[in-house]
Amino acid sequence: MIDKEAPILAFDVSKGSSHCQGYCSFGKPSSKPIKAAHSKSGMAAAEEISETLERKTGRKPKVVMESTGVYSKPVARWAESRGMEVYLISPLESAKVRKSRLRPTKTDALDCGVIAEVAYTRDVRKLAAASSLYSRLHSLSRRRTAIVGRLVASKNQYRKNLDAVWPLLDESCDPFSGYAMWAVGRYRHPEALAKAREGSVVSGLEKDKVRTGAISKAEIASKLSAYAKGAMSGCPADGGEVDSLISALDDVIGDMGALDEITGRLLGLAKELPHFALIASIDGIGDALAALLCAEIGNPSRFNSRNGIVAYAGLDPTILQSGKNDGLHYSITRKGNAFLRKCLYLAVENMIIHKADNAITRFYSEKKSSGLCHKAAATAACRKLLVTIWGMLRSGSLFEK
Repeated sequence: MIDKEAPILAFDVSKGSSHCQGYCSFGKPSSKPIKAAHSKSGMAAAEEISETLERKTGRKPKVVMESTGVYSKPVARWAESRGMEVYLISPLESAKVRKSRLRPTKTDALDCGVIAEVAYTRDVRKLAAASSLYSRLHSLSRRRTAIVGRLVASKNQYRKNLDAVWPLLDESCDPFSGYAMWAVGRYRHPEALAKAREGSVVSGLEKDKVRTGAISKAEIASKLSAYAKGAMSGCPADGGEVDSLISALDDVIGDMGALDEITGRLLGLAKELPHFALIASIDGIGDALAALLCAEIGNPSRFNSRNGIVAYAGLDPTILQSGKNDGLHYSITRKGNAFLRKCLYLAVENMIIHKADNAITRFYSEKKSSGLCHKAAATAACRKLLVTIWGMLRSGSLFEK
């Protein structure tokens, strides 16, 4: 909490503007709430309140606002540019204070008073100075997530169109393999592929430098030709479904290329961090996943304890104690970074699938043996993994099985 004699500027942030109110100390507002647009001219009114507070109290006011994601960033940057400390509060905390009042009322203007009360009476988090590297990593991580979502959608559309034009292709080969997508893009319809000589198919694969792995191009050509000769397409070669298929194929190829490009940039930045190698030393966590974990955890020094980083991920337990019910065996709160939770869950799943023998999988097995279902045991292992990572980052030590 902030010293009750310290002056503050309480901001109720919304999209494009904020309500702002100055406080000389706890319970002593210096002005009525004003509305300030997130522009240079709009924030001039907030700056006037700040200067008045500083003249009255002889101390530079602190800025307090709810953590509202992108909407609060202009206000935070404005405050930092003027040398003011910025403190963030959880919207859940302000909601608790508002609901505890005899007649709960919510308006943008009244919310400034609620935010000020939270700042003076409850724990608040000081906004650390933004690191350019961590900021860029975080941005790349979220852009990668958006591309993955787009790729899933484009793949689903491609599969739908593929089943109409190239039915049962997925039973002959992986429809997203390089050579399968090459065949669809080059021949467009199975009838055209059926008419082509296997030798010309091999020549096309070689000319376009299509990767076929350990399988020879002659075997691939034979497999594709055999499929095409037995296929019964659901549309003619000049049907509109073919055009839709090729359009969907272009989307998939474009999204796959974008994913490779953004992943490469993410890896390049993450490898500049000293703790990338520490996280990557954990079996079950590859380079891409290690980079995502680095991006979502951010600067580990901002967490004072392991409970802090666990709460940040939303892996802390919900506690609802009443009477004989101890309230200690409920699900996690999920009030935290969902992207970080997903990365941790993916890492635990990889360990389980590949049967890694380490402290995390042994912990998972213990929880499973105690009667927990797979999801609950894996979630508990996520917390174990995150605490382990936090300890590794603090000590600078590699992972020990």
